[in-house]
Amino acid sequence: MATDISTNAIHGRDELLALAERRIASVREGEGHLLLLSGEAGIGKTRLLQAMHGLADGFSLWGAGAFPQDIELSAGLLLDLGYAMSRSADADVADRGRALVSDLVGISEPVDDPGDAHRRRRLLVLEAADRLASLAADGPALLALEDLHWCDELSLEVVGHLARRLRSLPLLVVGTLRTDELHHEVPVRAWRSRMLLQRLAEEARLPRLDLEDTTRMVQELLPSSHPSADLVTLVLERSGGVPLHVEELVNAAAQGRLEADPHYVPDSLADAILQRFRMLSPNGQECAVAAAVVRRSFDLELLAAVAGTPLDEAAASLDELIDRHFVHEESPGWFGYRHALIRDAIESSAPLARRRALHARVAEEARSRVELGGDAYRSAHHEEAGQLAEASVSATAAAERASALSAHQEALELLHRAVRCLGDDRERLPELLARRAVEAAANDLNVLAAEDYEKARAHLAERGQVRDAAALLPGLVAARHLLGDPLPARIALIDEGLAVADDGELRAVLMAAKAAAYLVDDRLDDAIEAGEEALAIAGQDEPTRLDTAATLGSVLVFAGRMDEGWEMLERTTLRAAELELEAEAARGYRLIGSSASTMVEYERAEPWLNKGIEYADRTEQSNHRHYMAAHLAHVWWCRGRWVDADRSAQHALHEREGGITTRIVALHVAGFVALGRGHADTAVRLLDEARQLGEQMGELQRFSPALWGLAECAVLRGDHATAVTLTEAGFEASHAVADAASLFPFLVTGTRARLAQSEPAAAQAWAEKVSADLQARGIPGTLPAVDHAAGLIQLAAGRTGKARDLLGAAREGWSSRDRWWEAQWCALDLARCAVASNRRTDASTLVEGVRDAAAAIASRPLLDAARELGSRLDEHDAAQPWSPLTLRELEVARLVAQGMTNREIAGELRITARTAGSHLEHIRAKLGMSRRSEIATWVASIQETEA
Repeated sequence: MATDISTNAIHGRDELLALAERRIASVREGEGHLLLLSGEAGIGKTRLLQAMHGLADGFSLWGAGAFPQDIELSAGLLLDLGYAMSRSADADVADRGRALVSDLVGISEPVDDPGDAHRRRRLLVLEAADRLASLAADGPALLALEDLHWCDELSLEVVGHLARRLRSLPLLVVGTLRTDELHHEVPVRAWRSRMLLQRLAEEARLPRLDLEDTTRMVQELLPSSHPSADLVTLVLERSGGVPLHVEELVNAAAQGRLEADPHYVPDSLADAILQRFRMLSPNGQECAVAAAVVRRSFDLELLAAVAGTPLDEAAASLDELIDRHFVHEESPGWFGYRHALIRDAIESSAPLARRRALHARVAEEARSRVELGGDAYRSAHHEEAGQLAEASVSATAAAERASALSAHQEALELLHRAVRCLGDDRERLPELLARRAVEAAANDLNVLAAEDYEKARAHLAERGQVRDAAALLPGLVAARHLLGDPLPARIALIDEGLAVADDGELRAVLMAAKAAAYLVDDRLDDAIEAGEEALAIAGQDEPTRLDTAATLGSVLVFAGRMDEGWEMLERTTLRAAELELEAEAARGYRLIGSSASTMVEYERAEPWLNKGIEYADRTEQSNHRHYMAAHLAHVWWCRGRWVDADRSAQHALHEREGGITTRIVALHVAGFVALGRGHADTAVRLLDEARQLGEQMGELQRFSPALWGLAECAVLRGDHATAVTLTEAGFEASHAVADAASLFPFLVTGTRARLAQSEPAAAQAWAEKVSADLQARGIPGTLPAVDHAAGLIQLAAGRTGKARDLLGAAREGWSSRDRWWEAQWCALDLARCAVASNRRTDASTLVEGVRDAAAAIASRPLLDAARELGSRLDEHDAAQPWSPLTLRELEVARLVAQGMTNREIAGELRITARTAGSHLEHIRAKLGMSRRSEIATWVASIQETEA
């Protein structure tokens, strides 16, 4: 029998090995890292990981891997690590592994109180992260986590918590993942993006081998054959430069017709694997297929049971598979395929009937072997075996446990199986569809959620269960809202349910849904009426009471009853979180954060949004998480953190995360950044899309910000007629519902546009009517706009004293609210006012401040405006006796002449010592002087000239 050939050498990975050495050296110094090795299947991630094991001399080495079905198994990766540890010969390691397994298995058990499961899950995440951190308790350690593309959400959450602690741990965590498996549904996709975005991980991508590297690899595999250049070229062509393909193709060629035909190479990887597979003994082939069907690690007893072979024969076959490089020992007594591609090729080679029989045996064995993954694992094999009824029942049970653990993505995958395997059992269909709709909504799959709610309602209605059908309406209405259904259609659905609601509990739920629908459409009075009725009849239904109270709190905030509204919102949200009512708590965080973001309460918005995002991440509330992340980006834009804002918004847009409301907010943010940086065409494209989506929904908060952004773009481009039209449209939409939160930006933009058209009377009339609406609501964050617009009108009329007071108050208001954009333009307006009143030093100081602030975040429109005004000041200064200094530099020079230090000058002028030093350097350069005494002499000469 021909001998299989293999190599452990690494080719074409010098830079990656150098990176690994640097990270290992850093860990030796006590600073850990999370390093992701990514690339397509077979590219050599595992081999590079093995090379890192060799570099990590003196490290303790740990490892675990995910398997294809682990995406449905909560904590599957961690269980694999725990079971591997528990099999260690080291008693301490084995005890720690058993403790980890005990925690993970225990939390999967059903409980009477869902709150207990939620609390246990949160504790588990923290405790599991502690256990992983303890791997480095005795010195530097390397933890290898393979095939994260198959990993479940809970395991990834634990690794994410660990990543936040690695900087202070001597622990290198290396994860491998296939880039060709990162489709939208897998949990690792969003997790990887977050880890990289938050700089908690770094990623190294493995490229394909080039001709030179392929040549070296082939020569190493065939050292005695002296492979020809033609053979190497053919291998490269058929392998595509993927190392596993190269090895398998050369291996198969060496055992095939290579001696007779020096250019013989199998056509594909699958051909190469199956050629080697057919050279196994008959028992070896049987066991190879059985092992492949298991689709995860196995021991000898499991292999024998699935293959239907006595232990001694299974042992002999296992030895053969190891010798022929099909499988390897992963931990003492446990084995797995050397690569998933090899496993997949062998499994697919078996006839369907054979595979079904093997899957049935695996499912039977899984009943008594908890380490295989319980109901979730068993349901997949029942389905593959054609045992559909058993598959549906076990998948439903697994989904129930996953949902109790807030593992909503796993629950959704399992419910897909439960529904498709249901067969003729129509009795359970409405229940399963309704449950799947809940999990789909939690995963932000609103089309599926709406479809399932509709189907479940239709089945219940056919049976005459009209009350049960009506109970599904709040979920359906929420999903339809996120799909853009207008308010009348959603209210009609709720009214349809109210017509058959025969008890207070159901009526309260429906009225709460109606209040929420009115809220997002800014029908505040209607929302209050519906919400108060829901509270009056909710009784002891805590979820409904809390959900309604959150709605009312938000309504009160928008209605101007700020203190009362914020207190109600915050108290309600914290209470829902305390009771582990996940949906209600996540919605509460969402309402606080988005309301504060909209109401110019950024100091309140940012911490609540951060808390809410963390809570939604932990409880897998994807829709809430994505929406809050978009609003956090909005807050960052408002506060002048444009790089962070744009990165977050672009991520949401490109990854298609969230429903339509999330996309609209992300479009707003990306559009505002573009207009602020002077990219007018991009801004108009993004904001126009947001406007169209918002107008389809018919909700003010969705389309009004886009209208303002488009109006601001028009002003910046000098298209003042378009700006007037857009601001008028914005006013009419807000005035119709007595809104102030969306209206306030239009006031200043509209005033500028009308003044630019030389229509002071129109500007005055505009400012009066918009200001009246803002003052009627009295929302503090919107009121600086009133002073700002009035100041612009006074400045245009030449009343600089009044203008200065109004613009100064506006600038202080904008700055105190962290409204960066308006604050900078207001500073320039103040500078113009200062020029008009011959306060040139004040004007120079203001222009300089705006120029520095705008340069820091690359705001071209502001930079251009500041430079234009600065140039006018410079032209005036050039004719003065103190030229070439600016007025500010002259002030600094005079203080130098008085003997002041840089620190004293800074205190006098209310600038930083660094800025004072910078001015002094400019003075020295312009005057050609190096000593302070020379500057003092020059100042004295200027004073004589002025005298």
